[in-house]
Amino acid sequence: MRVTTMPTNMYSDEFKTDAVALYESRPELSYSSAAADLGIARATLKTWVHKARKAAGKVPTRPDGAGTEPEMPEEELARLRIENETLRDERKTLRGDVDRLTEERTILQKATKYFAAETTW
Repeated sequence: MRVTTMPTNMYSDEFKTDAVALYESRPELSYSSAAADLGIARATLKTWVHKARKAAGKVPTRPDGAGTEPEMPEEELARLRIENETLRDERKTLRGDVDRLTEERTILQKATKYFAAETTW
């Protein structure tokens, strides 16, 4: 009886680096959506991201505190720095959205005043 194994996909280091960069640069992407866009498995992308973070000295975040060992101070610091950077990026994006919405509201208020003055019933 011959045992067959599933073929393993070999991806270039450049592809892996680009995939991780795509995921890291777009905080709104989930692992699933980024992996689907790239045509790879979610777990594959997640593994690449975690390996890249470890190689860069950044420890993957543990949202639920999962893990058998307590976090070392260096790991906690690295995790908190990643979270801090993410929150700063989100705040910057939200401030831009607030500015845009404030401008739109001002334009709509002016348009309302203009049309209210033009309309006489």
